[in-house]
Amino acid sequence: MEIVFLCEQYPPIIWDGAGVYTHDIAHALVALGHRVHILCAQGRHRTDEDHDGVQVHRRPLLRLPVSRYLGPLGRSVQGANHPRDSLMLRFVLAVSYAFWLRRLGLRPDVIETQDGETRGLRTAVRRDVPLVIHLHTPTMMDVRLREGRLHGRGALADRIDRFSALRADARTAPSELIVTTLRDFGWLKKKTDADVIPYPFDRSPYLESVPPQGTDRTLLVVGRLEWRKGLDVLLDAASRLRERGVSPTVVFAGQSSGTIDGVATGTWLERRAVELGVPCRFAGHLSRPELVKAYEEARVVVVPSRFESFSIAGLEGMASGRPVVATATTGVATWVAKWEGGAVVPPEDAQALADALEPYLTDPELAAAVGARGRAGTAELEPRRIAELRVAVYQKAVDRHRARRARRPLARH
Repeated sequence: MEIVFLCEQYPPIIWDGAGVYTHDIAHALVALGHRVHILCAQGRHRTDEDHDGVQVHRRPLLRLPVSRYLGPLGRSVQGANHPRDSLMLRFVLAVSYAFWLRRLGLRPDVIETQDGETRGLRTAVRRDVPLVIHLHTPTMMDVRLREGRLHGRGALADRIDRFSALRADARTAPSELIVTTLRDFGWLKKKTDADVIPYPFDRSPYLESVPPQGTDRTLLVVGRLEWRKGLDVLLDAASRLRERGVSPTVVFAGQSSGTIDGVATGTWLERRAVELGVPCRFAGHLSRPELVKAYEEARVVVVPSRFESFSIAGLEGMASGRPVVATATTGVATWVAKWEGGAVVPPEDAQALADALEPYLTDPELAAAVGARGRAGTAELEPRRIAELRVAVYQKAVDRHRARRARRPLARH
């Protein structure tokens, strides 16, 4: 089978959830004998690379410099949720991926992209190639979770994103949590199916990490610094621990995204940490080797999100032999509980988070024992096994696509 992924986050450009997922599943599919292409429309890159059998095509994003010409006026009409609700960006993504797919002459058996966003809009409209949408986390979900509902341009942007998901031949999601949430939001119709398949996880880079007995009281959070990640709640929990005489250092590994109270999230967190007297280090974006080292230096990995469809960072923490404390509104919480690799707490509950973190910070041996259980459990998400499940979904999409095309002549008569 020939599969094309549309993903501008493909590493080493960005090691985030969507990028890591695409990287790991692509290599697992190649190992099964499938032909995999990844089209990355981002920046000004124009290269064709062979990554151990995965054909990566980097092409420029065909931007229209409208805001540059409008100057201050262009910035004034962008709004607080830019670029999440940008209609122009959606148009640019749709045009760029359609253009480069055609120029590259790719004729895959199936195309996969994330969240129903406009990377695959042309395919969704024309239905000329089987389309699979992976429901990672739709772009406007952060705004919806924060504000309750969407209005104006945000609502229109969300409707455009949803179009491709509803038109796709198959949909997948990494957890039941994201499927249930999207149904509650009306983003998926009640009868719209979605196969729940956890992320593939290559744990090999993390298995050499030594147990956490010799670490300082360091809490590590990995991912974008944004409101949805619940990082403000973690700072409050760390402050409570400090009052108990258990003073942890919080390390944030990730770039700032969005705002809190009108202030860039990273800046807001820095100010809040100073107010609370919580020692923090903002490491910024880390390369894979730097990230492996950061996990090894941590005592506990924390996933305090208000909502997260899965959390690759949670898996990386467990594979590194660290206990993971996650909120119940993260997809990885299911695996933390199943493997007894840490603790699951309610979201936005600083007291519960502090209570769950304290035993690991005060007892390194306990942290090591719990971390060892989590590390053993991560073998269950071995990439080859997950890739086989995805191939079954791709075949379902191909079969549905063929059946739909076979019905078209009958409909015309």
